[in-house]
Amino acid sequence: MSIKSGFEISSPDVVAEDFGSEIVVLNLSNGKYFSLRGVAADIWRDLASGLPPQILLDHLRSLQNIHADFVQSFVLDLIREELIRPSKASPDSISPDAAQSVVALSKGAEAPILEIFDDMAELILSDPIHDVDEDIGWPVKRTPPAEK
Repeated sequence: MSIKSGFEISSPDVVAEDFGSEIVVLNLSNGKYFSLRGVAADIWRDLASGLPPQILLDHLRSLQNIHADFVQSFVLDLIREELIRPSKASPDSISPDAAQSVVALSKGAEAPILEIFDDMAELILSDPIHDVDEDIGWPVKRTPPAEK
């Protein structure tokens, strides 16, 4: 998959809450949740605002930033976990100089890390109100989708 286009959050299956120093992202289709801290949260904000990942990476490489490859790996992890998807809208003309992640990485921020948690997946995937079967009763546990 190309990272040249702009990306968007994979809603409605993915929801996120920004707590300032951390963004918590929940994938409702598989029950996993994710923690984005520091520059990882900054990258999420930049991508959500329409900055294409390739422009971000090219700019970091032009600055000879040592974390450019880590940023690329992080973006690919977001795609692999189906948290972001290519946007159908044309990307906004956002200057990479103003991107929060570029500013943070230029000041020596640590490489981005996507923390993944699946310990509550079974609970998140359960829907006791709607998982009712006339013959079996209530609740009927939904089977999570197969991994791709």
